[in-house]
Amino acid sequence: MSIDILGTGSYLPEKIMTNADFEKFLDTSDEWITTRTGIKQRHIADGMTNCEMSVIAANRALAEAGLTINDIGTIIAASVTNEMDVPSIASQVQRAMGASCAAFDVNAACTGFMYALKAAVGFVLQDNKPVLVIGTEVLSRFMDWTDRSTCILFADGTGAAVVGPGDSLKYLEVYAHPDTGHSLEIPGINNGLNEGVSKFSYVSMNGKEIYKFATRQVPLDVQKAMDALNLKPEDIDWIVPHQANVRILEIASKRLGIPLEKFYMNIADVGNTSAASVPIVMDEMNKKGLFKAGDTVVITAFGGGLTSACAVLTWK
Repeated sequence: MSIDILGTGSYLPEKIMTNADFEKFLDTSDEWITTRTGIKQRHIADGMTNCEMSVIAANRALAEAGLTINDIGTIIAASVTNEMDVPSIASQVQRAMGASCAAFDVNAACTGFMYALKAAVGFVLQDNKPVLVIGTEVLSRFMDWTDRSTCILFADGTGAAVVGPGDSLKYLEVYAHPDTGHSLEIPGINNGLNEGVSKFSYVSMNGKEIYKFATRQVPLDVQKAMDALNLKPEDIDWIVPHQANVRILEIASKRLGIPLEKFYMNIADVGNTSAASVPIVMDEMNKKGLFKAGDTVVITAFGGGLTSACAVLTWK
């Protein structure tokens, strides 16, 4: 038994920061940001929590699935930005929605939703009940707004999917590759290091190393999935990729021989929402009616850890 995607939902905060907004306090420009990343604007939570956004996205996914929260057997949330160490975001969502089921978080950075989906397969197999899978981030709270190499990239938002018993998912593998260079990290607050001095938890990233990792790993992961299923480039209808950088996807397109127009991109409007990226893209495409019954859809992501993943499903 595999799984079917029964419904999708997402939420993007109302507040928007454009590249022009960064020009007011950083040595940067719309042209500089757009050329290097493809990003034109991003959404900022502005006081909303991961739980609040997740409840909205979850209700939208449940509505499409024709289910209520009482039908859900497990809630799994993927995030690196929980406002609390305890309880988990999933447990906060459970409490807010009045659910009575298992609930836990996973942290695999931008690959988090894919790891959560992998876990969901096991729960569906064991319990034969639908699982609510959430990817959510409030990355704006972890930005050093004086660091133009990071603060222009990351953004806030939530995506969710309800999955249940079915046969749509044909392939799903997740990977971890030791980040020996510490190329992407968010240090914890009050962790007792540095002689007990508390430091703000800002994102630190070696962009060049992440770029090299992603441009190498995304084509490898997708090609491995295609080989496992005996798929050729022309068999692929859509690539649903993590939205980090347009140039990474352009390189993946060339190396895989899959036309760039099959790589759906919303990074210009949304930025990098880490674990929320893939489910936000999936819901956007779903709501636009881009997925057709029988479409072969490849989902690919990469992130801190270093982590990566690839899934292949037949859309129903």
